[in-house]
Amino acid sequence: MHQLDETALKQWIEESIATGSNILAAGYQGQTLLYEDDNNRYVIKVPHGKGLARSFHRRMLRHEYEVYKKLGDFDGAPACYGLIDNQYLVLEFIDGRTIRTKRPLDEDEFHAKLFAHIRTMHAKSVAHMDLKRKDNLLVKTDESPCILDFGAAVIKKPGFHPFNHYHYQVAKQFDYNAWLKHKYHDRSSDNISMVDRKYYKVTWIEAVASLIKALYLKLTGK
Repeated sequence: MHQLDETALKQWIEESIATGSNILAAGYQGQTLLYEDDNNRYVIKVPHGKGLARSFHRRMLRHEYEVYKKLGDFDGAPACYGLIDNQYLVLEFIDGRTIRTKRPLDEDEFHAKLFAHIRTMHAKSVAHMDLKRKDNLLVKTDESPCILDFGAAVIKKPGFHPFNHYHYQVAKQFDYNAWLKHKYHDRSSDNISMVDRKYYKVTWIEAVASLIKALYLKLTGK
């Protein structure tokens, strides 16, 4: 556990939850706490809710933990230091800002590194599936990319698992489409270079979502 005292850390987490302190961020799945000791800072992902909702969010964190174990030594994401009490995910704190609030100084280099991270991730049988969300991509202080939040990630199972393998292929395409969306600043696919175009393919899920969005905008007049 990366020189962390699990018992003491669990007590700290429970006290932080009870007092509403040390909160770094909050989302629909739970809270993210910031823990600091004498040498390091850590991100603690905590599920919230009660009953079935909490059980579901705990299961998602356990899934995310399995994803981090599958990724292993991967410098495109925070290091994972374990799952305390089968529900508190401990991650490395990465200093930086999301691409929602900061554009990298050298965008070509940033997106080239991000593409390399995606390829490495896929080689480890993991597809992120939620890279279009700008909060899931961090520009680190050294201007390199870091991928966050693997809660929706898909792990490709070995052997004969046709539904899982189909889901994984769709998730991989989501990753490439997201990379192109960020690289080309949400512009039309017509602007994608010939070199990059081979990685672009609209999935049926994205096509349906686009139709629903267009219909909503038309009905609301927005």
